[in-house]
Amino acid sequence: MTSPRWTSDLATGNPDIDRDHQELVEIIDQLKAAASGGDQKARLSNSLDRFRSHVLDHFPSEEREMEAKAYPGLAKHRVAHAALADQVLELVQKDNAGETVLFSEVEHLAQALYRHILLDDKPFALYLVKG
Repeated sequence: MTSPRWTSDLATGNPDIDRDHQELVEIIDQLKAAASGGDQKARLSNSLDRFRSHVLDHFPSEEREMEAKAYPGLAKHRVAHAALADQVLELVQKDNAGETVLFSEVEHLAQALYRHILLDDKPFALYLVKG
């Protein structure tokens, strides 16, 4: 199954969070394009590094906002962030070791990101609106 690009159903309604998510989705699209190309190792490595950097900036920022707003789902959200970050770091380590990062692995990461946005981030955005 191929994951969608950015669509309105991924929008949380929070412009800052949505902007970050759109960038993550854009990078995932670049990763998938590079992984399907086979001979684009430099492009894949660059996209993986960009994704890792963006995730490692975005997740703590989102968690700080959750903490500031006393979001009751913060602990669960931190666990979800850690799991996604681990997936990203595994692919980065694999790439750094000279191993091939498969399209299916990138697609798995993409699906995990989309699930996280839909199931974890959207409830937080709704909490902010109600708050």
